[in-house]
Amino acid sequence: MTLAEFLVWDDGTDGRYELLGGHPQAMAPASGRHAVIRQNAALAIQDKLGRNGPCRVAHQAGLLLTVQGDDRYYVPDVTVTCREVSDTPYIDEPKLVVEIISPSTGRIDKDVKVPDYCTIDSLDEIWLIDSRKPLVHVYQRNDYKWIGSVPLQLGQHFESVFLSAEIAIADLYRNSGLEAAAEADAQPSSGQS
Repeated sequence: MTLAEFLVWDDGTDGRYELLGGHPQAMAPASGRHAVIRQNAALAIQDKLGRNGPCRVAHQAGLLLTVQGDDRYYVPDVTVTCREVSDTPYIDEPKLVVEIISPSTGRIDKDVKVPDYCTIDSLDEIWLIDSRKPLVHVYQRNDYKWIGSVPLQLGQHFESVFLSAEIAIADLYRNSGLEAAAEADAQPSSGQS
């Protein structure tokens, strides 16, 4: 399927798709936890951007990119752009992309999408937020080179280069149920049998 065909294609369902290698890839519905983490990330970003700036947060908006002659269309969980709003079915010039990793998407997000996203000239930052355990990987463009972080956990934070602000990992997992599980795992065992 070409990109032009994909952009007008309708399979007759409410399903969402991405395009990779000329083939539509169905996207699984988000779990409740996934949706909470996505909303937390969007709120954390919007809080740092402010309400009246030129940049804005978009939920599940398409990204169009070409990698080695292959047109690809991805739908990140959260995208930030500073371009004017348009009627195109994708975001122009993304600045920050957030993907919430789930069991069904983790490998593709890490091994395929991150390298593909790194080819987008306008992009400054990528966040991969795990939906199974509180771990976040951050990739940032620094002097035309991409640098990835070690996995960040609850109690840690990172400096967002794009937002010029500190982001607490705990804020990304608020009310997800993972913050309580992580605290329980951190408690020393009583040694009783």
